[in-house]
Amino acid sequence: MEEPELKQRSSTQSSADSESSVSSESSTLSVGKNLPGGRSRWSQSTNWERFLWLLKIPLRTLLCASLVTVFFFTYHGLMLPILSGRKIWPRLYWFCEGKLYRWLQAFVASWGQTAGYSVYEYGDDISDLCGERVLVMCNHLSTADVPTVFAVLQNKGVASRKTLWLMDQMFRYTPFGVVGHMHGDYFVKQGKATRESELLRLKDHLRNVYWDRDRRWVILFPEGGFYCNRIESSQAYARKNGFPHTNWTTLPRQGAVKAILEEIGPRDPDENENMMKPRSNSKLKLLKDTVGALREKKYIKETRPPIKYVLDMTIAYPNAEPLSLQTLMLGTREDCNIAVNYKVYRADEVPFADDNELRDWMYKVYVEKDKLLDNYYREGVFTSGEEGTLVRFSWSKMVCQYVFWFTCAYVLFYVYLWIAKIPLGVLSVIFNAVVS
Repeated sequence: MEEPELKQRSSTQSSADSESSVSSESSTLSVGKNLPGGRSRWSQSTNWERFLWLLKIPLRTLLCASLVTVFFFTYHGLMLPILSGRKIWPRLYWFCEGKLYRWLQAFVASWGQTAGYSVYEYGDDISDLCGERVLVMCNHLSTADVPTVFAVLQNKGVASRKTLWLMDQMFRYTPFGVVGHMHGDYFVKQGKATRESELLRLKDHLRNVYWDRDRRWVILFPEGGFYCNRIESSQAYARKNGFPHTNWTTLPRQGAVKAILEEIGPRDPDENENMMKPRSNSKLKLLKDTVGALREKKYIKETRPPIKYVLDMTIAYPNAEPLSLQTLMLGTREDCNIAVNYKVYRADEVPFADDNELRDWMYKVYVEKDKLLDNYYREGVFTSGEEGTLVRFSWSKMVCQYVFWFTCAYVLFYVYLWIAKIPLGVLSVIFNAVVS
């Protein structure tokens, strides 16, 4: 497979690396208040607009709450009947599951779009990476980060339904967490006591899931928590150990990244050759291989294609004031744009074999990320002269998805109600026969 060409949207990428003021903790951070989004929707609306907004709140609340009810019920209602066919035709099962998973992502991503919060993409053109195997590292500012990533995934083709998320254990029993568990996402247990065992468990999960389900993008937040909760301890840790000082990011943790690249990352060429099995001349064997290819992608599990790229994703909210999940749901902030910047690295250039080298590499990446954020917060752009690309949503597609989910929920309700009545009817007949 040819290497995808990594194109630049701007020829002035070098200006992103210009020196920004890396001040001490006692200095005041400079943020230019020149972008819309820092004020409440109420303060920027006329009386008529305020009235309409109040009318929309119950409707938006109902639509968002449907994730816990209609969408959650429909997803499992559709998956349970074909669950028995997972062993017979796993490829078809994971295709159907991936489509439903992508539509659930689109539903959450639409919250921000319908509330007036558009997402723009900057930096490297990653359109050629949609079908590749990629490790995605994203900064973590607020609860709006995940819906923002959902939004940019919608135009990423097969990658949108073949993701593998790493998320905190606390989300495991939420509606999306339950769906993510079926999808094959991984839930991390935080804490020093379980750190080593958790990395071994992560490797085991990747070994059993990544190639078996043909996953493409592995997405994680290396900072290990929200920026507002970790910035003080991160700066204190950097000062104590002589590490880089950052203002808009926290120093990342390399444990999960190292485990991922060690397990499913680049391998030696000799190891790749050993995995390629010679093609048999037997017609019976060829027939079995063809049937196997229809049922499941056996060559994926046999060759185990590794992660080829590391994608550094930087999310920025206007005026350094992150939106929240509640803001996306209710639209409490004025209309504004969310910016996402991409920087692509080759995975085989990441020094993940050595802990210290990997740590220094990740710190360097996050220092550059910090400079990009500083520039965006002061000037409204990551790189001077660069124009972003709007992530567009198809409203007709969104309406059709809503119709699909609610229609399926209606039909499934009566189907499962009828199924539930069958054993009750049998018990009723037996009871009447015994009594009479």
